[in-house]
Amino acid sequence: MNCMVFSGILTLAFGGLLVPIIANLFRLSREWLLNLFMVVFLIAGVLFIYGFTHGHPLYPNLFTTDAASLLLTVFVWFTGAVVLVTIYNTLKEVENLPEILGVYAISLAGAIMTLYANNFVSLLVAMELMTIPSYYLIMAKLNAITVEAATKYFFNGALATGFFLFGILVVYAITGDLQFAAINKIFHATDTFGMLFFAFGFIAILSAIGFKMSFAPYHFYAPDVYTGAPASVAAYLAGITKSAVAIPVIRLFFEALSFQKEDWAILFAILAVLTMTIGNLLALAQQSVARILAYSSIAHAGYILVGFAAAASGLAVTGIVYQAVAYILMKAGAFLIVTLLIYYYGIKTREELRGFGKVNPFMAFVFTVLLLSLAGVPPTAGFIAKVYLFQAAVDANMAWLAFIGLLNSAFAVAYYLWIIKEMYLEEPKGVERPKDTSFLIPTVAIGLLALLSVVFGIWVTPIVNASLAFTQLLPF
Repeated sequence: MNCMVFSGILTLAFGGLLVPIIANLFRLSREWLLNLFMVVFLIAGVLFIYGFTHGHPLYPNLFTTDAASLLLTVFVWFTGAVVLVTIYNTLKEVENLPEILGVYAISLAGAIMTLYANNFVSLLVAMELMTIPSYYLIMAKLNAITVEAATKYFFNGALATGFFLFGILVVYAITGDLQFAAINKIFHATDTFGMLFFAFGFIAILSAIGFKMSFAPYHFYAPDVYTGAPASVAAYLAGITKSAVAIPVIRLFFEALSFQKEDWAILFAILAVLTMTIGNLLALAQQSVARILAYSSIAHAGYILVGFAAAASGLAVTGIVYQAVAYILMKAGAFLIVTLLIYYYGIKTREELRGFGKVNPFMAFVFTVLLLSLAGVPPTAGFIAKVYLFQAAVDANMAWLAFIGLLNSAFAVAYYLWIIKEMYLEEPKGVERPKDTSFLIPTVAIGLLALLSVVFGIWVTPIVNASLAFTQLLPF
């Protein structure tokens, strides 16, 4: 890992630890609390950006530094700052706000660390640093619903960690190594009995990742957690953490386990079809906007799986990386808009959105752009990501998978357009602009996420170049 990036991660982690202590010791106002956290994020951001071209590597056996991880770091950091502002504005009446923001900064440090893991141990530690604080975040507003959501997420996390540890145990027992690059070479010399034993470890590892990224049939917890948690926290869980895990999973399957590429490709194709279809069909049946987005996040996990299924194509990694970038922007942004809708307007369902485009045109426009990106409508990053993913499937002789993906995208357009129709083609019913205008700052910040989703739907060069450089490091 680049030493500058590591310094940025430490800045976030120690900032999350020290700022709440300072705020409580000196009895700082809520405004000063936010200012201190923004200073921490600004310093971390400078270190991340400076790390693109400066700094020497640290812990090369545990972490790597590559173009894709560096690029994703900037997107995670920036989107994380927007989430921080929204959490502050929508949870500012909560008594333990300093601790909530501090725990969030620590969890975000874990998400960024996850991007660089190239060893089973470093990946496990980074994911746990990201996951464990999120249990507290889900219960930011303490009530029966958030406790239920946190409990489900806790047991899901414990189960995923248990499966992952079992998988690591099997891999280490066979290979005697935990570094992704070394494992692939050792497996080529493994006997038949070792490979049979490995099958159990592979299933355990895949199950753990399935829980983390909500692949079907491991998705059952996601809708309840994402709708039970505060929507601003759901933006972090659904939009940032899943994309952060996707990058080391590329290293895991395309590097450590690439010797099994032909065998696990068809398994991923089946999981992709199940995940896309279940997510989109169940989203069609929902009335709650947050629940629609929760099920659509499952469908988007299915689109990422298309890239893993198309492992024989050189475009597969590009598609996964582009989907991860697009997903951070559009899913986090959409959930954050839902946060503002619930907090400032009391809007939770599609019907309650009727005429909202006339009540708050700018917020409705930002939401529309994000929804169109989620639907994969050009010119958005969501569209470009699907182009690369489905083209990779065609190149890997899985045109049938690309076709099913296109059908699912058509299903998805329906429920996104329903929301847009309610906002623009219906008359307002009992929805008024609130007197509290503090929603302006988070709305503008979320608008930047929507703008970026359009910019990177047109300007594809940075993401494509980073993903191609990443691909060259993998044993294709």
